[in-house]
Amino acid sequence: MYCVNGKHFADLYRNKISGYADWCEQELGCGFYFNADNIGPYMSLDETCLSNGEVWTFLTNKDGHGGKGTLAAAIPGTKSDEIISILVNAMVRSLRRRVKEVTCDLSPSMMLIAAEVFYNAHVVNDCFHVQQVYNEAVDEIRIDIRRQLIAEENNRDKSEPPVTYSNGETMRQILARSKHTLMMSQNKWTDIQRHRVNILFKYYPILKAAYSLAMELRKIFNAKISPTKAMGRMTSGMKR
Repeated sequence: MYCVNGKHFADLYRNKISGYADWCEQELGCGFYFNADNIGPYMSLDETCLSNGEVWTFLTNKDGHGGKGTLAAAIPGTKSDEIISILVNAMVRSLRRRVKEVTCDLSPSMMLIAAEVFYNAHVVNDCFHVQQVYNEAVDEIRIDIRRQLIAEENNRDKSEPPVTYSNGETMRQILARSKHTLMMSQNKWTDIQRHRVNILFKYYPILKAAYSLAMELRKIFNAKISPTKAMGRMTSGMKR
């Protein structure tokens, strides 16, 4: 719009205006960044891939909400023993004891770091990553069904036209076009998507059952009910 190269402008901001280079020299002189003032009772631990494929481990304060006071530590690498050693040496025992809860993904390395460093805190798996595992499981069922269907079509007499359903699509097309729909809540479906998924669920009830379980889990996270009630709901759903 202003005839400015976006990458060139970003490089200028990063290297000149933002003061990033001075920050790196001052704060990362020892190879990592740590700020004890940003340690609070509720922390998050995650890994992020930066430029040039460099993976860093970040410790953040939830109460900062992404603004000032959020970043507590930035450490290059993801090796659990190295991260644990750096954080333990950087914090006194009383500061580590102050942390009540640490949220991380399903990585065994991240959970080990959280448990070893913050020994007095509850290690909680992020609901986003748990929901992601369920969504991937639903999609795996969809992919398996589509593979079986393709194998059956390869053995079918080619002179016979494929069966089309009430929405004008073949089952192979329905399965391919339902991928993103099965990741969404029903109240976000369009009429076309709803029609397509209803056909899919009619012929493949196992996919309907898997989708219902995934959406039940999402409701639990959104309602923030107690873990006991959540386990009860999921168990009854699995029995069904």
